[in-house]
Amino acid sequence: MTSPYFKRAVKRASRKVEEAIDKGVPDYIDYDLRVMFVGINPGIASTAKGHHFAGPTNHFWPCLSESGLVSRPLTYEDDVTMAKEFGLGITNLTARTTRSASDLTRKEQRDNAPALTEKIRCYRPKVACFVGKGIYELYAGKKAKDVHLGLQSETVLWANGKGHTQLFVMPSTSGIVSAYQKPDKLRFFQQLCKLVDDDTDDPVSPKNDAKDL
Repeated sequence: MTSPYFKRAVKRASRKVEEAIDKGVPDYIDYDLRVMFVGINPGIASTAKGHHFAGPTNHFWPCLSESGLVSRPLTYEDDVTMAKEFGLGITNLTARTTRSASDLTRKEQRDNAPALTEKIRCYRPKVACFVGKGIYELYAGKKAKDVHLGLQSETVLWANGKGHTQLFVMPSTSGIVSAYQKPDKLRFFQQLCKLVDDDTDDPVSPKNDAKDL
């Protein structure tokens, strides 16, 4: 027979999950960022804590801390201030919290792509980094075979017409992604750092072969 204490504990845990789903996680972005990181959508752990990439096995913060993009170790609690401190921001393709990204329909995610484009156009980051290949496939409306990791040929033209944002794709930092281990993911963060620090790429003068989305 199930203990009434256990039943109450399960109900409390269930309520907390539902509250987390309803709450969501806000964007932490600013104008003229060095990098705007784009996730798929907030998970339960992130929403419960009110911070991005807050799952205990997520490699985002350890990799960012070792990438060269920041001057000190960061945790998920630093997402609130790192736009001002380091010129790094975080948003999501889809704002709705789910237990798993698989709970989102492809249509729902594709429908959010224009809003993300407008966000990039308005806030003018030097680079928009998609933290997961599947996110960029959805955003750009491309098949998996047509998307590679790293710098993309497409760019996003700024709303003021005075520059463009480069688009970079890295593997998902989720700990359940077994195809790429933390050292593999770190290499993409380091590539991103080199791209951001490369002064030879002037965002005001897009490359000749760049295509605007």
